[in-house]
Amino acid sequence: MQSQNHKTSRNRLFYFLGTSIMFCTGLYLAVRLFWFTDLSLFQKFLASAVIMLLSQCMFGMRYVVSFTPHMSYLGLKICGYCSAFFICLASLVCLHDLVFYAYRYYAKSLPEYGFSFAFALIMLLLSFFLTIYGAWRAVKIPRLVQNTLFAANLPEELEGMRIVHLSDLHIGSTFDGKWLGKLIKKINAEQADIVVVTGDLVDAVPAKIEKDIILLQNLHAPLGIHICLGNHEYFCGAMPWVEKWRSWGFNVYVNENKKMSYHNCDFYIAGSADFEGNKFPGLLTPDMEKTLQGIKKEDFTILLQHQPKKAKKNAKLGVNVQLSGHTHGGQYFFLFPIVFLLNNGYRAGFYEVDDLSLYVSSGSGLWGYVPLRFGTESEVLIHTLKKK
Repeated sequence: MQSQNHKTSRNRLFYFLGTSIMFCTGLYLAVRLFWFTDLSLFQKFLASAVIMLLSQCMFGMRYVVSFTPHMSYLGLKICGYCSAFFICLASLVCLHDLVFYAYRYYAKSLPEYGFSFAFALIMLLLSFFLTIYGAWRAVKIPRLVQNTLFAANLPEELEGMRIVHLSDLHIGSTFDGKWLGKLIKKINAEQADIVVVTGDLVDAVPAKIEKDIILLQNLHAPLGIHICLGNHEYFCGAMPWVEKWRSWGFNVYVNENKKMSYHNCDFYIAGSADFEGNKFPGLLTPDMEKTLQGIKKEDFTILLQHQPKKAKKNAKLGVNVQLSGHTHGGQYFFLFPIVFLLNNGYRAGFYEVDDLSLYVSSGSGLWGYVPLRFGTESEVLIHTLKKK
């Protein structure tokens, strides 16, 4: 009961802060774009109401996905594109106004165009076309990236082992089974040795998307499918998904490890619960001591950990390779500095952390409530191990 109360209060705070920020942003856009024009009072109110409605789509979707298991994908996609349009509009207007009011500071006057209906129309049209481009980049089938993953202390027998690295698919918001099926065909064509999923595989409860996720059973790899939890699994129940995936024959790691063999050489796959568990007392909290239990320092270990921010500590624990996601590569260039800071400098790509090789995926999907990508691309990594 204490855990449920903690979760409920945290969700309420999250929704309150999120909706308040978006409400204030929408209010600024409505006033800025329409209330200084020569539109009629009715037209100003109507246009403002539409903007305010768009401002709440993102968190409205989050609520619907969390508590209404039978919401249609079409409805979710429409809301997602509306959120994307709102973000593009807010970005354009705010960028413009930074320059606009800076000019006012130095020139002591404001150009009249900035308060005309023509200006509002241009901002709306530009945002529309930016949304189309950004959404296309976000929802297309991700590219397969061939990557040589250098690792210290790699046994000779493990050189050349190919690992498919999936992360942050977020099936259940914008992405569905049809999209997943096409992606699986591309992955199977690679004939890799092992498939790992570093969290945020789902974004809805099993009752809503089991028919989509079950397509993962079509993935083929000699060394199996290996999954660790991401923060979004906690928003969707966590344990029901863990039990479901294990019943399908997947290896799911919740503070545990498994001994594997490749070319008669033993190595370990380990996976921790996500740090989100710390916010849900008693529910799958991360425990690295338990995760690495039974593994010796000389054993080669690949760690699946959704968030990359603890790589430095993991290096000291003797982990050789860490595969992570969570950041989406920043997803939207405005967010790059924030994502960098929140993840201890690990935004996307390869990092050498002492003797640990860290790779942070930009995500095979993304957070579907704002289907936009600018400055990053979705990806499926095909890592080929090579000794450093």
